[in-house]
Amino acid sequence: MCTVKIHEDRLLFSRIADGDEAAFRILYHRYNAVLSVSVRKMLRSEEAAAEVLQEVFLKVWQLRHTLDGIDNPAGWMYTIASNYSLSALRKIAREKIRVEAITHDDIEDNEDMTAAFRVKELQLHIRNAIDQLPASRREVFILNTQEGKSRKEIAAALDISEHTVKNQLVTARKFIREYLEQHTGDYLPVFLIGVLLRIF
Repeated sequence: MCTVKIHEDRLLFSRIADGDEAAFRILYHRYNAVLSVSVRKMLRSEEAAAEVLQEVFLKVWQLRHTLDGIDNPAGWMYTIASNYSLSALRKIAREKIRVEAITHDDIEDNEDMTAAFRVKELQLHIRNAIDQLPASRREVFILNTQEGKSRKEIAAALDISEHTVKNQLVTARKFIREYLEQHTGDYLPVFLIGVLLRIF
């Protein structure tokens, strides 16, 4: 890998270690697509690959305080993605053959399965938080995060101003973040909440 790119990645990791959410967003856009290609080749499933990538980036954020000590950020993320992909493959295989006994692989997969469970748990809390939003705010939030509509498109569809749309989104995101902190103890960037929302 290019030395310059490794240096840039280390700088990103250092910024993320300090809680820089903008750096986390840059890292996501830099690696989501390339990791996705690798994971999809292993799993041959768009949905399973998307779930694995959610786990990978959640893991990056949760381990952010340790990122300064990682020499090869790309290699580190590929390793995590590979481990989670292998875990997903073993899970699929177990479901197909309906193995009831606890196997050696079950024990090895414990950490990866915990990560998958954690993603699902966070998604459930996000869904609960969304359900508690006022109806108009919830509609704006869903149109933006789950249907991918811009503020301008939402304003036109609902016959409200873009300023109102912006305020509704800011308030909704603030409520969801505070809800997650209260119910899970996790502080998550708004951007990561959006990533976790992509599969429900």
